Amino acid sequence: MNKLTSLLSTTLLTTALIASPLLSQTVQAKEVGTQAAQQKKHMGKQGKMMKQRFKKMAKFLQLSQEQRVQVKAIFKSAKVKKKTNRATMQAFRTQVKSLMMAPVFDDLAFLELHNQHKEQLAQLALDKVKMKHSIMQLLTAEQKEKLQKFKGHERGLFH
Repeated sequence: MNKLTSLLSTTLLTTALIASPLLSQTVQAKEVGTQAAQQKKHMGKQGKMMKQRFKKMAKFLQLSQEQRVQVKAIFKSAKVKKKTNRATMQAFRTQVKSLMMAPVFDDLAFLELHNQHKEQLAQLALDKVKMKHSIMQLLTAEQKEKLQKFKGHERGLFH
């Protein structure tokens, strides 16, 4: 009976040791899947807000159908450019977040990190300004004036 108990406990222990990493990987995979689902849900909300902001801008400025199509094309082009830099910027934000969570903030580490990404940050800012410029070129003088008056309120129609 002791041999049977010993054999059974050894088998259970071996099974537990083998299954433990597999269980851990399964739990990690579920956590990653949950995070991805939350991120996708957030991006869906963000896309919905952008559509609402566009509709608000189009209505407020009384954009023609042709102008609406052109503005949508500009936004689509900007979105494609922004997607190409998403992974790099996500890594940058993660590194900044880890610096903020440290007990003592390391100024030099942040400056070094910022210098590494300086060109990409400048390119993103340039792309955003070019997008706004392209949209402004589509507007009539009255629409531009109306937009400038509105920009004092809220965060503007597009920011």
